[in-house]
Amino acid sequence: MAEDARVLKELENKVLKLLSGATLAEILDEDTLIDILEDSKKTSGEINVRMEDAKIVEVEINDTRNLYKTIAVRGSILYFTIADLGGIDPMYQNSLAYVKTLFNRAIHQSPQSDTIEGRLAILIDNITRMIYTNISRGLFEKDKLIFSFLITTGILRNASMIDEGVWNILLRGPTVFTPEEAAAKLDSPDN
Repeated sequence: MAEDARVLKELENKVLKLLSGATLAEILDEDTLIDILEDSKKTSGEINVRMEDAKIVEVEINDTRNLYKTIAVRGSILYFTIADLGGIDPMYQNSLAYVKTLFNRAIHQSPQSDTIEGRLAILIDNITRMIYTNISRGLFEKDKLIFSFLITTGILRNASMIDEGVWNILLRGPTVFTPEEAAAKLDSPDN
């Protein structure tokens, strides 16, 4: 598409240059200018047909890509969970390239399916299993449960199955919710 757009622009510039440099008599008498105009009209028509076809293909590609968006979301949940493991122990450092390799290997090893829904389910399951299994191999036993918990809660939070308010209470503890509770709150001894 970019090449076709470039050719159209070149044709337009060539025609404009010839027209701007020619006098009225030269425009009417010169056959080369008429030939160039006819060639550019023919070429631009072919390019316009190709560009219309390319736009249709682009829409199809975008629709297909959007079907696999859930796979990308699952991959990002897994990657950022793995990246956060470095906060548990600095030894748990995994590169994006390594996680990408596992992700791509899981895609290539996944069996095909007759339906897109079946294919998506297979891919999500295999990607999650492969990444979980390979990353778990490098974790201490005491941290494997935390890793499982983080992946599970990440997936459930993405699916809106865990309320963000409840999640915040779990992470930060309860806070004052009403003005009455705020008034009843004891002053800190540090104040």
